[in-house]
Amino acid sequence: MRGWQIVKKDLRLMLRDRRALATLVVLPLIFITIIGLTTGQLLGWSDRNKLLKIAFVDETDPNELAEQVAEMQLPPIQTRLIRARNMNALAKLHNRLQKRDGWEVVRSSRETAERMMEKEKVNAVLVIGHDFFQRMDELGPRDVLYPDKGKLKDKLSSLDITLESKNPDSTTHALVEEGIFGAVLWTVGPFAFNKNAFLARAAAVEREEIEAEADAAPIPFDPAKPLPEAKSVVYQELIPSYTVMFVFFLVNIMARSFIQERELGTLRRLRVAPIGTTSLLSGKTLPFFIVSLVQTAMLFGCGKIIFGMSWGNQPWLLLPVIFCTSVSATTLGLLVATLVRTESQVSAYSTLVVIGLAGISGCFMPRDWLPDLMKEASLYTPHAWALIAYDQLLSEAVPNLSTVWECCGMLLGFGILFFCIGCLRFAKVAQ
Repeated sequence: MRGWQIVKKDLRLMLRDRRALATLVVLPLIFITIIGLTTGQLLGWSDRNKLLKIAFVDETDPNELAEQVAEMQLPPIQTRLIRARNMNALAKLHNRLQKRDGWEVVRSSRETAERMMEKEKVNAVLVIGHDFFQRMDELGPRDVLYPDKGKLKDKLSSLDITLESKNPDSTTHALVEEGIFGAVLWTVGPFAFNKNAFLARAAAVEREEIEAEADAAPIPFDPAKPLPEAKSVVYQELIPSYTVMFVFFLVNIMARSFIQERELGTLRRLRVAPIGTTSLLSGKTLPFFIVSLVQTAMLFGCGKIIFGMSWGNQPWLLLPVIFCTSVSATTLGLLVATLVRTESQVSAYSTLVVIGLAGISGCFMPRDWLPDLMKEASLYTPHAWALIAYDQLLSEAVPNLSTVWECCGMLLGFGILFFCIGCLRFAKVAQ
């Protein structure tokens, strides 16, 4: 009897065991879907939740602005320039906020904005008050250079701007307020520094250029941002983590397979057959190795199709990691199969090994969350090296290839160690 015949026999037996196949493929997908739903990430549902949404409310009155400018008793060209400048200031502020990554600014009325905030459709409401233009015109260069001491010492309220949110005392509110105040400074700063030069331009020779600027169409408000492409970073960690954990679930199936064959006397007959121990164990291990490769390929394929998971910039580099992880998982299954003697021991010991190693290595939560001591301890598990390699390939823009190859080497090292110990233990199991 040759090792390949053992492989074909075990593959036929495994394909008949639909419960085992469901455990290896369907169950991981169920786990990933449930956890994805609880984090709000399934099929990009949370892409809009990733944006900081601000309702932009303009309560300035163009008629009041015209009256304020008229009270300055300036020549008509200067009056038109100031009116155009002030009206464009709001559009510049709005567009500056809109262009920020992670921000979405929506123009709205005060009543609509408050309803949106109450229904949590926006995170905060930014209200530009009636006196904004007047207070902006009163600013000088010193006020902008030293905002903590001048007319801007009260920050947004100094310009009749109000930021409203459900939790005004929260850190998030404070950070958003600082971000908006920075945008306000960038908007009003040039006006404060160039006020005199701006007004003096009316007396310049280039009168046609000034009149064209004064009569130009106002700067348009940028539209709301389109939703980002439906993809979710969370699945870059969820899918590899649960794939690694369920790849090692082969330990249970392999252990039960060995026990059944020992109880049926098949192992004794294989021992007296004209086949070496290494070929025999390779033949017993290879079917599970093939199933492990198929399982991983299916999970990563489903991650790509269903969850929008990215395979990284160099997807082909996943192949050696998948190969080495499967080697480590199936040889560990061989080792455990030679240690357990009964079905109850399989349920107790192998499950403890699978769940315990998954917990230590960081399959249940991101490795970055683990304490330093736990990170060091996890390096004694093959799971951790697989996760480190997947993290490099799936999360890093430029993966560190030396780290990836080191992880593959460690996984193969675990595989060789498990296989050698399994060979030494096999003689006792077959008796």
